[in-house]
Order: sequence, then C-alpha cells, then structure tokens
Amino acid sequence: MLIDTHCHFNHQRLQDDLDGCLQRASAAGVLQMIVVGYDLPSSELAVAQAEAHPGVLFAAVGLHPHDSKDWSEEAEARLVELSEKPCVVAIGEIGLDFHHNFSPREAQYPAFRAQMRLARRVGLPVIIHCREAYPETLELLAEEGVRQIGGVMHCWSGSPEQAQLTVALGMALGFGGTLTFKSAEDIRVAARQAPAEALLIETDAPYLAPMPHRGKQNEPAYTRLVANHLASVRGISVDEIDSVTTQNAWRVFPRLEKPRSRADKRPA
Repeated sequence: MLIDTHCHFNHQRLQDDLDGCLQRASAAGVLQMIVVGYDLPSSELAVAQAEAHPGVLFAAVGLHPHDSKDWSEEAEARLVELSEKPCVVAIGEIGLDFHHNFSPREAQYPAFRAQMRLARRVGLPVIIHCREAYPETLELLAEEGVRQIGGVMHCWSGSPEQAQLTVALGMALGFGGTLTFKSAEDIRVAARQAPAEALLIETDAPYLAPMPHRGKQNEPAYTRLVANHLASVRGISVDEIDSVTTQNAWRVFPRLEKPRSRADKRPA
C-alpha cells in the first residue's frame, strides 16, 4: 500500500469528485491520505472529510504562510480544539513563503513560531511549507525544537545540501510530482542521497501533477507515479519504496492508523 502524505481534498477543485478520487486512489494502492489545511475553513473541512472516511482520510490543521496575516488568539484556540480530534495527525501546513509574500514577512514569522509551539504543546508533528526561504525556515525549526516533535518538509524543492541539514533536524522530506519534472535534477539528487528513513511521498493534489500529467489536475492516485519514479531514482524496487515510505509515514505521523489485518477483524 501507499500513503499520500499531503493532498487537498478540501480544495474546491477536488471536493466535487471526492468519491471518484478515493476509488481511483484505492485502485492504485493508495489506501491512506492526509488532507492538509491551509486556513481555518480548510482545516475544518479537512477534519470533516477525515471523520466521514475513517481509516482512509486523516487531517492536518494550520495556517499556511499565505494566510499568516490572519493569525490571532482565536485562530490558535480553534486549532488547539481541532488538534484534539483523533483524525488530526499533524499541524500544517505552516512555514515561510518568500516567493509570493501574500502575507508580509513580519506576519509570517510570528504565525510560524506560534504554530510550532502549538504543535509541541499538543504533541503533534508538523507539515512545513517552504518556498524560497530554506535558510530562514531551517533556522526557525531548530530554534523552536522541531527535533522534539518531528514532521516533514513538504514538496521538497531545496538543494541536496539543504536536504542534509533538514534530515539532521530529524525531519522527513516529502517528494511529489516535481520529482518527475525534467528540470528538477537537484530534487532527484536529494531523493537519491537521503537516508531511506527520511523518505515520504505525496501529491499536493490538485497541484503539481507528475509526468506525464504535468499541467493537469493532480489527485492522490498519482502517488503511484511518484513512488515508481522514486524507486527508479534510488535504483531499488517499487515494492521496497512502497514499504519504506508507508512505514515512514506511520512513524512520522503516529496517529495514522495501521490498517487491521483480516485476523484482527475476526469476531472474538
């Protein structure tokens, strides 16, 4: 089986085809998915979707750096409430984004720090968004004690050297569709060099569809294409990648439920 550790069924582009996406994901061997929030409404919806599909969908809750300007005591209190739900496996996606700067940098830093401290308080790992801000993000993660909680640097796009620094902080690296892009050689080098225990796979659906679907709508079924490409990059079997990344996901996100075996399902 495979686990898509980052998708957005809470995005309008996927909400209307949720059942179809789940069927195609299952057919591709993608049996668990984490629906990641990016503001309060999307975090609320991620929880609702996870509760409607127990054991298959799980949720992460948080404010994306784009929405850092909306951080408040009320937002923090609501995220704490949501984090108590058993289906919530992480705080995220949170971090820094210096590409768009939809929220000013002076708003991104305090929201990021506050959510890191929230994650430590509730005992959940973090899902980190980082774009054109790797040195600053790594520094803040170290300062805020990410080693205590762990998590993943989602949609890895940094250098191989930055990947080594991230792994040294106890973080996993999330590889998605960009791994398959022709221009992404640095990402492939990072994926090749990373220790096996640091590998996670994701789609970021509906964004960043892997080849040969680049430019089209992404969905969790395409986790299979990412896994196949990662196996090729590392020169190992697809079965090994499936096993390693699934075990890693269960370790990084302890609230993910391991599917019960048939023997476990027998009545007493």
